[in-house]
Amino acid sequence: MSLVKVKNKFQVTIPAEIREAANIKEGDILEVVFQDKTIVFKPKVVLDRESAEASIAEGLKDYREGRIFGPFDSIKGFKAALSKA
Repeated sequence: MSLVKVKNKFQVTIPAEIREAANIKEGDILEVVFQDKTIVFKPKVVLDRESAEASIAEGLKDYREGRIFGPFDSIKGFKAALSKA
């Protein structure tokens, strides 16, 4: 069990062993929620809207132009399609 002290401006330091286990790096975004009388920090990924929209548009273009695989009836069929790609 790790104990932390609430400091000025309600800041806390996440202990190194917890950061390492959760793979939290400086600059990461964490969601903080209060559930069942417990404070929970959840690592989050933030996507840039412009690049996300570009990726979605590219995927839709591939779909419209027939550059898709599947659906697959089995893992074996999926693996066979990957080896042909």
